[in-house]
Amino acid sequence: MSTLPTNLRRQLENAIKQARTIAEGGARKALEALAVHEPDPYRDMEEAQRGLLKKLRAQAKQLGDGESQTKRGAYEIKHLVEKLAYDQWHRLLFARFLLETNLLISPEHGVSVTLDDCEELAPSLGLKNAWAVAARFAAKELPEIFRADDPAGAVDMPVEDRKPLIQLVTGLPVDVFTASDSLGWCYQFWQVDKKDEVNAAGNKIGADELPAVTQLFTEDYMVDFLLDNTLGAWHAGKVLAANPKQSENAQSEDELRQAVALPGCPWKYLRFIKGKDGKWTPAAGTFDGWPKSAAALRALDPCMGSGHFVVAMFERLVALRMAEETLDEPEAVAAVIHDNLFGLEIDPRCTQIGAFNLALAAWRRVGHCTLPPMNLACSGLAPNAKKDDWLKLAGDNEKLKNGMERLYRLFKDAPVLGSLINPRAGEGDLLVAAFHELQPLLEKALAQETKDDSAHEMAVTARGLAKAAEILAGQFTLVATNVPYLGRGKQDDVLLDYCERVHPEAKADLATCFVERCLDFCASGASTSLVTPQNWLFLGGYQDLRERVLKELQWDSVARLGENGFESPQAAGAFTALICLTNRKLSANHSFVGIDVAEESNPPKKATALESFDMRLLNQAAQFENPDSRIMFIDSGGIKTRLEEYAESYQGAVTGDLQRFVGCFWEVSSSWNVWERFRTAIDSPTSDNGLSCAIRWEKGVGQLAEYARLTRDQLHDMHESGQRAWGKRGVAINRMRELNSTMFLGEKFDNNVAVLIPKAPEFLLPILTFCTSKEFAIAVRTLDQTIKVTNQTLRKVPFDLAQWQKVAAEKYPHGLPKPFSSDPTQWLFNGHPKDSAQPLHVAVARLLGYQWPRQTGSSFSDCPALGQDGLEKLADDDGIVPISPAKGEGPAAERLRELLARAYGKDWNATRQEALLAQVDYAGASLEDWLRNGFFEQHCALFHHRPFIWHVWDGHKSGFSALVNYHKLTHAKLENLTYAYLGDWIRRQQAAVNVGESGSDARLEAAKQLQARLKLILEGEPPYDIFVRWKPLSKQAIGWHPDMNDGVRMNIRPFATGEILRKRVKIKWEKDRGKEPVREKKEFPWFWGWDEVKQDFAGIGKEPDGNRWNDCHYTNEFKQSKR
Repeated sequence: MSTLPTNLRRQLENAIKQARTIAEGGARKALEALAVHEPDPYRDMEEAQRGLLKKLRAQAKQLGDGESQTKRGAYEIKHLVEKLAYDQWHRLLFARFLLETNLLISPEHGVSVTLDDCEELAPSLGLKNAWAVAARFAAKELPEIFRADDPAGAVDMPVEDRKPLIQLVTGLPVDVFTASDSLGWCYQFWQVDKKDEVNAAGNKIGADELPAVTQLFTEDYMVDFLLDNTLGAWHAGKVLAANPKQSENAQSEDELRQAVALPGCPWKYLRFIKGKDGKWTPAAGTFDGWPKSAAALRALDPCMGSGHFVVAMFERLVALRMAEETLDEPEAVAAVIHDNLFGLEIDPRCTQIGAFNLALAAWRRVGHCTLPPMNLACSGLAPNAKKDDWLKLAGDNEKLKNGMERLYRLFKDAPVLGSLINPRAGEGDLLVAAFHELQPLLEKALAQETKDDSAHEMAVTARGLAKAAEILAGQFTLVATNVPYLGRGKQDDVLLDYCERVHPEAKADLATCFVERCLDFCASGASTSLVTPQNWLFLGGYQDLRERVLKELQWDSVARLGENGFESPQAAGAFTALICLTNRKLSANHSFVGIDVAEESNPPKKATALESFDMRLLNQAAQFENPDSRIMFIDSGGIKTRLEEYAESYQGAVTGDLQRFVGCFWEVSSSWNVWERFRTAIDSPTSDNGLSCAIRWEKGVGQLAEYARLTRDQLHDMHESGQRAWGKRGVAINRMRELNSTMFLGEKFDNNVAVLIPKAPEFLLPILTFCTSKEFAIAVRTLDQTIKVTNQTLRKVPFDLAQWQKVAAEKYPHGLPKPFSSDPTQWLFNGHPKDSAQPLHVAVARLLGYQWPRQTGSSFSDCPALGQDGLEKLADDDGIVPISPAKGEGPAAERLRELLARAYGKDWNATRQEALLAQVDYAGASLEDWLRNGFFEQHCALFHHRPFIWHVWDGHKSGFSALVNYHKLTHAKLENLTYAYLGDWIRRQQAAVNVGESGSDARLEAAKQLQARLKLILEGEPPYDIFVRWKPLSKQAIGWHPDMNDGVRMNIRPFATGEILRKRVKIKWEKDRGKEPVREKKEFPWFWGWDEVKQDFAGIGKEPDGNRWNDCHYTNEFKQSKR
């Protein structure tokens, strides 16, 4: 079967996302119609409905819904809504899968039916249409997925919601349901919007959020590579041992793959390596510690998701058992499901998809038949009951009671722990029933609890827990999975504490905790084969874990995938590796195979590279000799000394609120008592940039210091490392991606930059030369392949001082280069048009009275403050320059030309002007054309979409236009623009109208509309108000009284709202990242549950949500009332 092409994948995604929205809305309506959320049943409800209501409430409680927090006596139904919505959609979806493969079976007749057959059967079954019949048949066909006694299964979705669901499922092409990977994508797409919502909220990840956030469909090639180089390698080892000549005479890996291939099992990714003796062997080894027969293999996926690994293992194990035993295909299918395959999954709904995926794979091979019970279970179910009520299920059976008590302890936090739960970690009481012995006892209890709805639902849960516990307590031959990824900083307290206590060396990420747990699942000699983040292979924080695993286990293979290993955008930024480890003692001189396909740009290229790229044999013991015992594919070339011997490495500051405390230097006040220069990422390896920003430092005792005090647990000591580099010279290095480097001049710097400060002055030039070379990036990436390298990694880089002293002498014969920039967005720039890379833009800024930092008294290392350059006399006094003559001022183009002539002196002429206009893509045009039509858009782009020269206009192509210096635009200056400059223009247009001048009436009307909007901005009523989320209500501006220290983004909103700027600015006022520390509701109500709509929002709830909204609006009256 083929995989889903991109266009069908998108169609499926869109359908499923729509389906979830419709289904959850319909599910809520259906449950509310049954009064499940109300304190009491509705008066007109029939007895059957009341009985269903009781069952549904018991089910909701078992799912985790409790009493309402907002309405006394009422009930929450959030989890029940989600379950019902999922069931309704997936019954339809699964029915379509079965229909398209001729596997939808009539329970009464035992034959496959079509949709037409279902239509004919509907009246006799009392159902409304063919799809209702198909959904019922699918549910009966899949009892392990849809419970026959499930109360939610008796709820009818409203017709207006069920009908569009049917349209969505029937609207999908047949190819969607015959592709091999469709089911794998289904649940990921079901969770897409939820995942985006959770990530956007920025809250800690707990039980409700974990399944969505960690759901990620594993690519086929990852699964195939891992299984081909474990199951396939084990099989190949046996084949080659039986046919030794084959390993001696084969000419290629392809020849060997063909020799060991089985029907339906080509082992496409199985790799071989030729030894010094000339014999071929499987590159990952032959797994001699495994059982000798396929029948004895036990394969587990503990995080099975939609069953991708499980189905792939199923296909291979069926082929292996048919080859080894005298089994026909149906017998082999049943034997593998019964004996060999096991799966666990934290999400009960995803567990159902995994079970369906396995059933469908089996039926596609042998046709519909009764399958053995599957060894698949949900490890994320919790008792969700009081302990006493839970234990009552056991009655007088002491053995069952002790078993139930242990289940309760084990699974109370299961919704966040899932397969991390390890029943073998504690010593059980001799009276505690073995988990497999609990099953029949629970079946008996379940049969006795049909009248008590709550007890019945608890018994159903207990049966599921016992099944999960039995698998969790087991040990296996092969544990293969894609581990869930979740950094420590995002984990809720329950998960955080568990990982700290049980997995102290692996606690930094849920993924590495699962690496340890997968190793616990391995019997002696067994193996685990994993898709994991690659960072634990080299980051210093994992050194203890890495060294223990290197010491205690045998490494078999490491395939480094790097970034872009997944097709799904949900995996953006994931850097992954495929790793196989075996639970056996390390033999002397053992080597494992490494393959690096990280440079390949997408999944198809990485997949192809895994088949053919050269492999490296890496000595396992030698990995201890690497810095921090990092797993390295390339050695250091014999260089024994490292940068840490010649320099210290420091990390930069983390503000916790970038939009508030860091701004472009041209958009905030020029007071260096408030702002200090701040180095950020270096964009290019060939220029001295990263010098565009300033940080609101206030001598270390202002707003940022207070914020750091409030958020100490998040920011820790946000600058204590970096401050040791302040005021010193060194090398600044991007910690992200390309690792661009440049001279460091002692400024404050952010956390995306690391700084090397040489231990002696004579080391600076060779270190600078090395860090700006290609060799540096290669050396760093050999040690650390994360997007953002640690500053500690930089210290570990091999460095040959003598070599780089020689290179530095050749490159810099006159010593250290002097810092210089012709870029007006850098604070080193001298402010003169002639010295600029953007002469016209600088000239306009100078005409409007703007000056660069060095012109206002600031000085930097080797960059002294500057005196006057003669252009100051030509600068406009009030920072308002109309394009056309107004209020006695000449045309802007003439004034600009005069300033340019002064700047260029004898080098100014018409040719020069033409060249400057050509530089800004206005060749053949006039300065006026450029000022009127091109300047502002270019200015916004040049200055990072934080423009400090605003082009105000009335929307008419030959109407009123004026350039305004934002730094001078006080309330009085805006009044001057509104009434003096624009008023003069309006009077002139009125005079033109009076004498009948063509077009004057349109210009007059446009000017009057502009004046009206400027008046609204002056008044500052919504939506023309200024709102700054970090200022209390009592300090919010009333009318046009901007604070320059709040930056352009906060202050330009009224002008953008009024649509009176020459071009729409690319600035958004959506929610910023991060959570605000607790603020008083009276002064900061927007941090207390704003609904994104309400004006004059006063806050709700007992706890703030801390969301950093920027598009709130408050009336002057409301703000005044808080003063």
